[in-house]
Amino acid sequence: MHSRRALLTAALGTALTVTLPAGTARAATGTTYYVDSTAGDDSAPGTSTTTPWRTLTRVNQHTFQPGDTVRFLAGGTWTGQFAPKGSGAEGAPVTATSYGTGAKPHIAGDNTVPSAVLLENLRHWTLDGLEITNGTGSTTWRVGVEVRAKDIGAVPGITLRNLYVHKIDGVAQVGSGNIGSAGILVNVRGNSVPTYYTGMLIEKNEIADTKAYGITTWSTWMQREGWTSLWGELNIPSGEYGPFKPSTGLIIRGNHVHDVGSGGINPNQVADTLIEYNTVARPTSTTTNVGIWWSGADRTTVQFNEVYGARFGGRGLDCTAFDADASTHDSLVQYNYSHDNGGGFFISVSLGTAPASAIVRYNVSQNDGNEIFTFSTNTDGVDVYNNTVFVGSSPSRPLYKIAQVYHNPKNVTFRNNLFVNQANLAYDTAGITYRNNLYQGGPVPPDSAAITGDPKLTAPGAATSRTDLTGYRPLSGSAAIGAGLAISGNGGRDILGATLPTAVAVGAVEGLPGSYGAPVASTTMGTGQGSIAAVVDGKESTSWASPVDVTLPGSITIDYRTNRRIASLTLATHFGQGQGFTRVDIQTWNGSAWTTRLADATVTWAGNTSTVERRTLTLPTPVDTSQLRLVVKAANRQWGNIAVNELTVA
Repeated sequence: MHSRRALLTAALGTALTVTLPAGTARAATGTTYYVDSTAGDDSAPGTSTTTPWRTLTRVNQHTFQPGDTVRFLAGGTWTGQFAPKGSGAEGAPVTATSYGTGAKPHIAGDNTVPSAVLLENLRHWTLDGLEITNGTGSTTWRVGVEVRAKDIGAVPGITLRNLYVHKIDGVAQVGSGNIGSAGILVNVRGNSVPTYYTGMLIEKNEIADTKAYGITTWSTWMQREGWTSLWGELNIPSGEYGPFKPSTGLIIRGNHVHDVGSGGINPNQVADTLIEYNTVARPTSTTTNVGIWWSGADRTTVQFNEVYGARFGGRGLDCTAFDADASTHDSLVQYNYSHDNGGGFFISVSLGTAPASAIVRYNVSQNDGNEIFTFSTNTDGVDVYNNTVFVGSSPSRPLYKIAQVYHNPKNVTFRNNLFVNQANLAYDTAGITYRNNLYQGGPVPPDSAAITGDPKLTAPGAATSRTDLTGYRPLSGSAAIGAGLAISGNGGRDILGATLPTAVAVGAVEGLPGSYGAPVASTTMGTGQGSIAAVVDGKESTSWASPVDVTLPGSITIDYRTNRRIASLTLATHFGQGQGFTRVDIQTWNGSAWTTRLADATVTWAGNTSTVERRTLTLPTPVDTSQLRLVVKAANRQWGNIAVNELTVA
């Protein structure tokens, strides 16, 4: 077993970036085939727009080669199953897409086949720009796009992009949706040859009106930690399961999943998965399930998503926006917006023998219901920090607690979170440590450093989308600004993208730079005249001068109290030839040490009068930093001391 704590503090310190395998340098070559549902002819060559094929039967008879493309005429409809043969190669996938203008080509299963599109045991395939349906009101479970593999080893290079998958049939009832039915279903069967997908990309699709799941993946190569089989509705024989062999590098990005009957996005048996920039709306229209959940999953990053409208099914049920479920380790849930979900924001529960662990940070939960956070079986090592939770005074869904525990979770921490609790909800404490959270309204749990001042948020509760969260920004004078604990590896940014200052705010949104107060200057050289504060007061009429006997080198440090980008430093000085700095280093603070950005820069002054001169020193590259240090190595010393009026960065 790997060290979860080491991974949580190191590997998840920054947002996960997953890169698809690089293609080969050579250009993809191959043949393009055309399909026209009305004017085509299956006896034609199919290799031009004037000699297209007509039916899916003809397309399915062909064995495609690397680099081939099959194009369906825009506006056409094909009934039945698209089940092609032949794989592509790295850098030369086989692609199914459209040609012409008009609506997406429509593959209509029409309840005649289990899956409208089936990619079985194929490598390096791309589906792009198709409409897919599979239902005519039947209660039989159906699938839109099914990607299936069995006992063939690694399966690289599957891309599903720009698809509109909808009207997928099944049983419309309150209860458990069938995980064998989905708009997009990726599955692995068998137990003789370890089989798994690598570098799969599912992006920019719309999945709607499915009776079961939106997007789901699962594999029979899943046994570990006491978890021995998948869900009963799959009817997989007990002898078919094998040891854990996850699919790797899966990216689920930019999809719109809405009005589906069960879970919205649900990867299982995966490692190093990235789920980002998706919108999941009303993911449980007929059942109780979760917007985005994952199980049998290591190092899952869930970020920049919006989930709303999950229905309430009852206390203790999985009907939240996000769920780190059975056999999950080192999950990172960050920069998401959850709102109006009947079951709450986040649940952690592991059905295996090993504990679930996660970091949950810089998210906003607005008017979620039930239990906002739920920690259940085998939860151990969940760090919840810098989130903002808003619960209004007139909820439209049942509400119980901000934090709820079941079955003895352990090592759950809440730090730097901001709770606007107008509904006066309580907090469970068993297995949870609270420290340095800001509480506005409602009871305050045992917190070793509770903050109860006014957060002075701009417009809490008024957000309308993930890109409309400025209402949670603390205004000047907020008790949240600068009140956060320093947390190593905190990602470096807030939910709006602002660079985190040295002293972070409590909550998911930082204040504007001006809300942190004026920069603070200090010096190692002492003061003979004026004040060191004068160098950052914005006035060139005020100045600082050292004592006459100052020893060089010496330094002036400016703490901006928030990160900012610095490209140059301007020195403003009067009597430059008498007291001005002539050779300096510019250093910046990286959070743990000073780094010299410009060394031995020469400064030349033209005059020696009360007229202020300015000299600008430009850094080789701009730097994001919260502190700047000017090291003075040499200066004009006509009167023994040295001086400067203003130090300005740009």
